[in-house]
Amino acid sequence: MSADPGEAGYLDAIFAAIRGGASQLAAMKRWLGSAERAGSSPWRFQFLATARAAHRRAGAFVDEAEERLRELGPADQVPAPLDQLPRNVAALRADLREGERSLDRIATEAAAREQARSDAGRRARPS
Repeated sequence: MSADPGEAGYLDAIFAAIRGGASQLAAMKRWLGSAERAGSSPWRFQFLATARAAHRRAGAFVDEAEERLRELGPADQVPAPLDQLPRNVAALRADLREGERSLDRIATEAAAREQARSDAGRRARPS
């Protein structure tokens, strides 16, 4: 990275990455909620795709924040109040993992529901 960890702009970039990650996680959760409420609607897969895209963007922001924080030095040597940032980013990382589990669960349910509907349609057709 070209930024000097001592520059104010460098810290602004860390905060921006954390805010961006949190914002994308919130968007992912909203889209997941829409997917869950969609039931068997064909929109469910679009909501899931949008949630997955927000999840990827959140992950990129969290990756950037982690990288920049590592450049500041060991977490136990970061001065207050910056010493809270590694914990905050770790919490975002945990939310990302939970979001991925939710995405996978809802996608699996949607695929199973779609398969069941497809199977029922084939059985209902006269031979």
